[in-house]
Amino acid sequence: MNSKVEILTGVRPTAGLTVANYLGAIKPIIEFQEKGLRPFLFVADIHALTDTEPAKAKKYVFDLVADYIALGIDPDKTVIYKQSDIAGQISFLTAILARHISVAELLRVPTLKDKLKSGARPETANALLFLYPVMMAADILIQQAKKVPVGEDQSAHLEAARELARRFNKKYGNVFILPSALEVKSLRILSLRGKGKMSKTSPAGALFLTEDLKSASDKIKKSETAFEGKMTEKLKSHIILARGLAKNEKDKKEIDLIIEKHKKGEAVMGEFKKVFTRIVLEFLKDFQGKRKKIIENPEYISLVLEKGKKIAEANANKTMALVEKALFD
Repeated sequence: MNSKVEILTGVRPTAGLTVANYLGAIKPIIEFQEKGLRPFLFVADIHALTDTEPAKAKKYVFDLVADYIALGIDPDKTVIYKQSDIAGQISFLTAILARHISVAELLRVPTLKDKLKSGARPETANALLFLYPVMMAADILIQQAKKVPVGEDQSAHLEAARELARRFNKKYGNVFILPSALEVKSLRILSLRGKGKMSKTSPAGALFLTEDLKSASDKIKKSETAFEGKMTEKLKSHIILARGLAKNEKDKKEIDLIIEKHKKGEAVMGEFKKVFTRIVLEFLKDFQGKRKKIIENPEYISLVLEKGKKIAEANANKTMALVEKALFD
């Protein structure tokens, strides 16, 4: 069994994916697998427990795997597995690694503050959320992953994983590969309405992959654009979204031509929204058709996860044997 891990990444099963999730996190994986890099993609169902009830997180696992496959993740080219399928190994390694980082250092991880609910303080965070960076390090190190795709908001977590690997290796010998960042283009896709990024937590400004087509059309119709000749951050975001979801070069060229007219002061935002809407609806309709067939075959999803479990488990057991030898021999 070939268990070499060139690239590893994970997604939490907490709610339906948006088109922004697809472009920012899933599409790069599809590109990696087409290059023959065989990514490892795990469903981070333990991480989801930081702010989601276990029953709800479990419910989303099959949905998320169906989403992956419908979007173009090929289980023959990408290893898909559940984090909880190697929960014992992950938990033990998390405990071992937690010995090598201080409370003060964990409090300085910027993403902890980002994940806190409004008004909460790091000191009052639940302990699982507090240990999020350590468990993420365990996810990466237990698979001996060489590269981890990171956006600007995840670089602190990867650096924490690298530092924990360095500290362990220095004390007990070279057990862990030091993972390096595989930089992916950071796409800032904004909410269609209101402020901030497109997010599951602000559904009025988000386009969900499973969204009713009329609802998606209405959201685009009400979205903010820009006055003639002006280029706003919101409009730039819409352009990225439309070009990213476009199925061919013809659609991309049509968008580019409309935007050129807009820059020259022509009133073409109505025309842009029509093209934007058509591209989004075609993408959603195609995705939803594929997803329906996959969801109707849960045995297939189970087989995909079982296949991934065997590979991830073999890697985890191999790594933990090295860890235990270093610690106890």
